[in-house]
Amino acid sequence: MMSNMPVVSVVTVCYNAEKSIRRVLDSVISQTYSDFEYIIKDGASTDRTNEIINDYKVAFEKKGIALIYKSEKDNGIYDAMNQAVSLCSGTWINFMNADDSFYDEKVLDTIFNNRQYENAHILYGDTLEVEFEEYYYYCKRLDLIEKRMPFSHQSVFARRDVLQKYPFDLQYKIAADYDFLLTAYQAGLEFFDVNTIISVVEKQGVSSLSLYDSFVQAVALHKNHGIVNYSEKQYKHKLKYVRLKQFGMDYFPNWLKYLIRRYQRLIRKQRRVM
Repeated sequence: MMSNMPVVSVVTVCYNAEKSIRRVLDSVISQTYSDFEYIIKDGASTDRTNEIINDYKVAFEKKGIALIYKSEKDNGIYDAMNQAVSLCSGTWINFMNADDSFYDEKVLDTIFNNRQYENAHILYGDTLEVEFEEYYYYCKRLDLIEKRMPFSHQSVFARRDVLQKYPFDLQYKIAADYDFLLTAYQAGLEFFDVNTIISVVEKQGVSSLSLYDSFVQAVALHKNHGIVNYSEKQYKHKLKYVRLKQFGMDYFPNWLKYLIRRYQRLIRKQRRVM
């Protein structure tokens, strides 16, 4: 049976997610670890999302997993995530999107069963990215956190008190998760690599489709954190390159996008999962 104060709170924020919500629901309910709760913050969906979630309530109850479900309008994904934190009672919080899932049913067990992280504030692990039906490891690099997102937020467990102290900044509509991690890093908080695959992430998310906006926002974010990665000349040159990439993502046929992405992954040395 679950204790009154669960070790983990798993959070899903969603809106009109009827096509994908079953993926994350099945992933969460299949976990062999029992000491966790599941929070769903829905943005007042108008499709069948609510109906599907309600269909799962009995199954969660039978497994002894506390399900907290709130559906009302919000100001976007990060506002919903902030609201969800206020509903959590777990020591550690993970945000798993409706399009994504845990790697397997033993993820929470592997990370939290008989393991203590007394000195850690942020736990992180590996991610598999899915694009064009192929799986690749995301190149996690904490040492590059002042240059780019170091790892996927779906593969992060943050202490609840840290998320309460540093809520997601709503001025960053695409990169508030990165801002949170960078804020925690610059505050001297302890990051710990659990060295296991945590999540499987679909690459068709908001930030992956809005390459131009993501880049501009990341540069502004870095500046607000006292980081300058580009001179004015380098920034303008990079902006042209990002515009070209955005044009490709918007208008190139899928076969050409696929070849470009394969080339990019080779350059980044991203390992493919066979």
